Amino acid sequence: MPPTAILRTRIDPRRKTAAEAVLRKLGVTPTQAINMLYAQIVRRRAIPFPVSIEDNSDILPTAGHVAEIWSKLDDDDFSYLAK
Repeated sequence: MPPTAILRTRIDPRRKTAAEAVLRKLGVTPTQAINMLYAQIVRRRAIPFPVSIEDNSDILPTAGHVAEIWSKLDDDDFSYLAK
């Protein structure tokens, strides 16, 4: 098996539960779905769905919110992931 990388992300738990229910019906694991998404990004050299400046607040957090979360990550110790 080729080496793999670990992808850590934060997601709204309700969205995760709803998406995983759809994936189960499709017979796809979350790992497979992420791999398919990344494969399409590489193949198309773009995100495989429209992204616009319109109000995406139901899908994407604001840049300020992301920056706030990321600044808190600097305080966390993730050294256990390197083991």
